[in-house]
Amino acid sequence: THLMYAMDAGTGQARWLSHETDPQPWTDDYVDAVTDVGDDFPGLGDGELRTGPAQAANLPAPKLDVLADSTSGVERTLRLRLTPQRAVRLATLHVDTSTATVLRAEVAGRSVPVEPREGKWGFGLVFHAPPTEGIEVTLTVRPIAGQVALRAMDASDGLDALPGFRPRPSAVGIVGSHSSEMLAVARTYPI
Repeated sequence: THLMYAMDAGTGQARWLSHETDPQPWTDDYVDAVTDVGDDFPGLGDGELRTGPAQAANLPAPKLDVLADSTSGVERTLRLRLTPQRAVRLATLHVDTSTATVLRAEVAGRSVPVEPREGKWGFGLVFHAPPTEGIEVTLTVRPIAGQVALRAMDASDGLDALPGFRPRPSAVGIVGSHSSEMLAVARTYPI
């Protein structure tokens, strides 16, 4: 089986997600529709997933602090710190391309390629094994709107402590995927 949990800490909405195209009975109890979740959870990738409503858990989203914010001509440079608020295995940061175009990006002082993609969150970074003190990111953007919308997400393993989760029967295995049993929490920060 394949099952994930994703929650938007800003809205309090949560849902179960699955990559299973034909869910087996245990997974089918959690998912009842097919939805593209790319706009809500760009860190989970594009494409349609099976989804179903879930109870919101008391989990914090990653924190996004502005360390510096400067403007020069038409360019705005944001120096940020993305800090998970719980033990996680990955963190992501995406820019809403209707609010800004990313011109340059640095992570921990190192330049990273800027390769825009289609969709609302046209630029994003994924950090594996983020340190507890967080990750420093510098984005140089050309603003399109008054505020730049940034979507921060982190993800950990394990669904057992979530409200509404029922343990898998012993005869039901887990798909060998990096997203099986993933618990993701996201929030949009307008800066």
